[in-house]
Amino acid sequence: YNEYKSYLRSFMSEQQQLLGASIQSLHRSVQQYGLEQGLGSPADSRKSLGTFSGVVIPCILSMFSAILFLRMGYVVGFGGLYDAVIMFTLSYFIVMLTVLSVCAISTNGAIEGGGAYFMISRSIGPEFGGAMGIIFFFAQIFGSTIYLLGLVDAVTDTIDKFPNTYYYKILYGSLVLLLMLGVVIIGAEIFAKTNILIFIIVSMVLITNIVSFFVVPAKTVDKPNDNPRDDLPDLLYTGFNSTTLRNNLFSNYSADYTLKDKLTSFETVFAILFTGFTGVFAGSNMSGDLKNASKSIPVGTIGACTFSYLVYILMTMMIAATCDRMLLQNDYLFLEHICVKPYITFVGTIAVTFSASLSTFIGASRILEALAMDDILGKLLYFVKIGRTRRGNPWVAVLASWVLIQALLFVGKLNVLSPFVATFSLLTYATVNMACLALDLAGAPNFRPTFSYFNKYTSLLGFFASIVMAFVVNPVYASTSFAICVMLFIFIMFRTPGSSWGYISQALIFHQVRKYLLLLDTRKEHVKFWRPSVLYLCSNPRSCIPHILFLNDMKKGGLFVIGTNVVADLTPGIAKWLEEQKLAWLSLIELLNVKAFVETTIDTNIRNGLQNLIMTAGLGGMTPNTVVMGFYDTASPVDFLQDPSAIPSKRKLLRRLRRDNDDRRGHVDELPDVRPQNARDRISIENYIGIIRDVMQLRKNLCIMRHFHNFKRPELSKKSHQCIDVWPLPPHISTVFVEDDTTSMFLLQLGCILHMVGTWDKARLRVMLTTPSQQLGVSEKTQMESILKILRIEAEVTTVVLPASIKDAVTEAERYSIVNQLIRDNSKDTVVTFVYLPRPPNQASDEQDYQYISQLNILTDDLPPTLLVSGLSKVTTTQL
Repeated sequence: YNEYKSYLRSFMSEQQQLLGASIQSLHRSVQQYGLEQGLGSPADSRKSLGTFSGVVIPCILSMFSAILFLRMGYVVGFGGLYDAVIMFTLSYFIVMLTVLSVCAISTNGAIEGGGAYFMISRSIGPEFGGAMGIIFFFAQIFGSTIYLLGLVDAVTDTIDKFPNTYYYKILYGSLVLLLMLGVVIIGAEIFAKTNILIFIIVSMVLITNIVSFFVVPAKTVDKPNDNPRDDLPDLLYTGFNSTTLRNNLFSNYSADYTLKDKLTSFETVFAILFTGFTGVFAGSNMSGDLKNASKSIPVGTIGACTFSYLVYILMTMMIAATCDRMLLQNDYLFLEHICVKPYITFVGTIAVTFSASLSTFIGASRILEALAMDDILGKLLYFVKIGRTRRGNPWVAVLASWVLIQALLFVGKLNVLSPFVATFSLLTYATVNMACLALDLAGAPNFRPTFSYFNKYTSLLGFFASIVMAFVVNPVYASTSFAICVMLFIFIMFRTPGSSWGYISQALIFHQVRKYLLLLDTRKEHVKFWRPSVLYLCSNPRSCIPHILFLNDMKKGGLFVIGTNVVADLTPGIAKWLEEQKLAWLSLIELLNVKAFVETTIDTNIRNGLQNLIMTAGLGGMTPNTVVMGFYDTASPVDFLQDPSAIPSKRKLLRRLRRDNDDRRGHVDELPDVRPQNARDRISIENYIGIIRDVMQLRKNLCIMRHFHNFKRPELSKKSHQCIDVWPLPPHISTVFVEDDTTSMFLLQLGCILHMVGTWDKARLRVMLTTPSQQLGVSEKTQMESILKILRIEAEVTTVVLPASIKDAVTEAERYSIVNQLIRDNSKDTVVTFVYLPRPPNQASDEQDYQYISQLNILTDDLPPTLLVSGLSKVTTTQL
């Protein structure tokens, strides 16, 4: 209470400072979301690209990439017109489903740098988003390498003066990559201007090629220099010819002359084709450089996809109607030979592959920058964050991307790298669709994108289509990619601090839990499905750690609620203090690795507060059926957070909690100190006994824990031959075990449940049966063994003869003292002891309450960790 009052004073003194800080925070928030543009503040100098230059052109050029001028013959020659159209349509179908999801996510809030990674991570959390961000980063790196190799192939196959050996190709690629590095280092503006020039060139080349189909007469094309086959027939360009079209309708998957005559298939051709459609994210990758990303990405991406699809279908039909299959299968640069001016197609090939490689290069650097800024891999990417120009260009991320592309150039074969790009990209598409699907299924009110041409079915179809096609392309690469993604997910989950982005998993869990809680009908409860659902009334978490660890074992998959009452009035500032305390509680639960909820009430009277807690804890059909309390004694509380042996994983988890910079997680150090022995807010005996009566009147089972400050759970697995002792009979003289005694059956059930837990299954479960005489004990032991067999409880039955002196005891205190000595003699070294709890006096009076507490104190004095148990409901059954 005193701690709360001091907190309240400091809270009130900070209000004036908080007012000024709130204004500054509002100013920063407005600036962050770009709203100050309308208030006349200067714009972010990095955000300079519009829809056409920042999205449409990069998308179109990236989707043309190496396919339009270098691999159209490969696709049509092996797949035929029908398969080629199916491949293009299927590719664009998957792409457009993904684009719809991208449009929905990008119009649901402010988009920063990182493109697809930013959307995924902010939608479904840093773990999955980070894993897929890394996968997508390497997809961009592989893609840039493929387009660069396509450019080199075009140069060496067209210009005879350039040597065509492996190392010369590496040299040419490295020189072009160095030129790209210069463009990307300068920044996005020069990239946009370069792309506009390239787009104009490619458009003119494309128009020229289309015109050439109509004006160039039929002719024979020479075999390319890199084709090793010597027995080839004439390679014919026939012009528009019905026979040529008819011969090219169906597929003819045969050997690929660039891969030592390796046979092709629908899957391999589709993999080569689909590498061109990884460019659908070329615009969204530039999200950090766009003036209005939420508007430019949907409009630009859909426009680019529609235009490029129409161009591909038109070119496919013209090629199938004019070019002999042998030409298509044996000269992948045939467009240069049938163009009115061969060098025109060559220039277009160089331009489009250069642009595609440049787009994926700069996209990779932006993704790497976003991964570094989000601390996804911690210190591994720290060097990326420190290298940025004054205009915000991440030059270190650019250099890192350049090094990786340079290394991949040594592979030297475009078709070898293509399956990697296709698989990685399809996994990214699947994740984007999954993110949009999850947002839609969660039904969060804040998910209201301005783009409405999507629904959960388009996202679901896009997700499954992407996954299926990933395995169609190459099942080995797809399986490997999934395994890499899972490993990255696990690594990031344990390595990355908590984020403030929000977790879609929490929204989905809430949605499902609410639905199933409504289905959980208390009227359908049955005793054979009973399990302990525990409400632990905790005074101070620092002194209750052994209690919490033990109850976490004993709950057996049931509900576990840790409840406490704050002795205070509901005054201004208390809400914030309670919120901080709850976060500290949650940090403690994470530290202890227990599965529990935290509930707090506020009342100046402890008993009233705990009454409310007992009646309101839980939700719907999930409510506690067992209340657990600490023992009322005069012992000084122990701060177990200061005891390293109390929590075996404490040191490691404390480092993790302290590394976490998220203020919402709280910290265990903020938990209140243990109370002094003579504290003013200590509960009175009257209130303590009153709470016991309240629990019984509310028909809850009751457990009272004592001596658990001596409980050492980490030592349990190290010691053998330890026991769990259950004393199922009340401490009286002439008691015989009765099956209808709910407390006795509850004691047996709790002992059995604890023994079923993995940590406790090595201990021996013993039922300590008290008997007036050894002769009578034989029959009682047989009866108890029969009951245990019916209840399927594996336990040893040990008979303990009551001493004769118990008959001569005059007072209850004397009897309890004798029973206490009996338990100490027989259960001295047990891990935990379950004992029958005597009922409290029916009428409240100071004398009787003090007498009852004294009797419980005598009964449990100097025992091992002990649980006094009272059962008020049936918990076992012999029915099937």
